[in-house]
Amino acid sequence: MTRSYDQSCPAARALDVVGGRWSLLIVRELLLGPRRYTDLVAGLPGIGPNVLAERLRALRDAGILSQAKLPPPAPSAVYELTELGAAMRPVLDELTRWGMHLPTAPRPGDTFRLSWVLGCLRASFRPEQAGGVRETYEFRVDGDTFHLRVDDGVLDIRHGSATDAVCAITTDLGTFLAVGARLVDIEDAVARGLAQLEGELAAAARVITILGAHPEATGGRHGIVGAVGASFRPERALRVRETYEWVIGDLVFHARVDDGTVETGLGPAPDAVATLVTDLGTLLQLGAGSLPLEDALSAQVIEVDGDLDAALRMADVFGVVRADRSAGRPAPTS
Repeated sequence: MTRSYDQSCPAARALDVVGGRWSLLIVRELLLGPRRYTDLVAGLPGIGPNVLAERLRALRDAGILSQAKLPPPAPSAVYELTELGAAMRPVLDELTRWGMHLPTAPRPGDTFRLSWVLGCLRASFRPEQAGGVRETYEFRVDGDTFHLRVDDGVLDIRHGSATDAVCAITTDLGTFLAVGARLVDIEDAVARGLAQLEGELAAAARVITILGAHPEATGGRHGIVGAVGASFRPERALRVRETYEWVIGDLVFHARVDDGTVETGLGPAPDAVATLVTDLGTLLQLGAGSLPLEDALSAQVIEVDGDLDAALRMADVFGVVRADRSAGRPAPTS
């Protein structure tokens, strides 16, 4: 049980209920709709089963959540927020907005879930752009499906598909983040084959405008920097100590890899051992795994300046697909 602050103060009483570790994150997961116990385990990597059970019990006793049964054909038990629990939505939104201003470089061992980006979408929602709009939009990102329902300046985001969606966008995470950060237009993404659209293009463009640019969700003013950083694979960077540079149009950024850790930053790096020069669409295809590095080189859609072996290590530690994976991981350098 969470210990009480024993203070006659509303803020202290609120923290008595949701101030324990994992409690607010459980609420975060349930704000997207009812979830099964296994869904919560998947959405909260690192939580132990005993801790999750205790936190769910405490939140239920406090009236924050309740249990319900899904109707057939899948009559499983789910957890859902009560009216009191759902009232925490603006609290979580403001906490998310505040957190988006903190440093976002991924740390070794950090995990990532698409549902966590959805909180950033809700926090970046621009109600002044949604006055009079009453539409539902569906997104399918790397196999995960969710929908957004806009009702005259009010936004609701839920897991699963929607029968009344005016458009459905299917894409990978990199393209989803780039479109959301306004680094690539949805029309251009569809034309390049980076996204598939069902329904109205005007509606797809409208939902991007309504959500507004949220580059902080992907790592700062230039959101693609954070997206590249999020693809870092620390297990492939052990004993690698090198700096790499990217030139994407007029955007220049770099990454310093140091024995399984990475720091990303804007601007050139004088100590870069390899520089990759390409356009945003090609970078997204490399990141999504739909374009092997060797194919991009042979098609001359990317240019590598510097040490080619270092460029291959760069691709390996940032998860770029290679045409010949049998060669294994390039040898690290010290």
